[in-house]
Amino acid sequence: MDIVIWIIALSLYALFWLWYCGVKGRLSKHEVEIFISSFEAKGLSESALLNIREFLEQDDGREFFMVNLLEIKSPKRESQKLLMGYFKKFMSGMIPRGGHPLFLAKAAAKNIENLNCEHADDWSSVGIIRYRSRRDFAQIVLKTFGSEHHSDKLLSLKKTLAFPSTTTLFFGSPKIIIALVLGLAAAVTQVWLLL
Repeated sequence: MDIVIWIIALSLYALFWLWYCGVKGRLSKHEVEIFISSFEAKGLSESALLNIREFLEQDDGREFFMVNLLEIKSPKRESQKLLMGYFKKFMSGMIPRGGHPLFLAKAAAKNIENLNCEHADDWSSVGIIRYRSRRDFAQIVLKTFGSEHHSDKLLSLKKTLAFPSTTTLFFGSPKIIIALVLGLAAAVTQVWLLL
C-alpha cells in the first residue's frame, strides 16, 4: 500500500508538471516567422515588432514573468472596473496554459527614485504575470490584440510599461510548493494508514 500512495503522489505531480511546464520546448525559426507575420497583420509598430522578434528568437523554452507598471485613468473607480473586466478575460486564457498572476500590488506612494526616466512617475499599480513559455505569450497576445476586452484595457489606462523577465532567484515557485504539499500529503496518509 505504501508504494501505491507514492505512485499516486508522483502521478499527480507529473500531471501538474505537464500542465504547468508544458512539453513543447523552444520555438523553431519557422514558428517565429509565423508569429511575426501574425503580429505584423495586427498592425504593431516597427519597434514593437523588433522587440517581439528578438524575444521570440532568444527563446530558451522556459517560463518567464511579465512585469507590468500601470497608471489608471481618472475616474479611477470606472477605470479599475474596466481593467478588472479585461484582467478576468485575459486570465481565462492564461490559466489553461499554466499562466497566473505572481504578484499584484497598488502603489503606496509616488516614485522614490526616478533616474533619466521622463513621465515615469505616478504609477497606480504593478503586476507580475507568469507565462509558461514564449509560445504561450505569442498565442495569448495575438488573441488579445484587437479584442473587445483589450479595448477595455486601453480605455482604463493613462500609461503602461511592460517587459519580460527571467528569474535568477525565486523562492516561491509552485513547482517546489506543489511537490512539498504532495510529498507531505503522501507521508501523512502513509502514517495514518499505519495507525
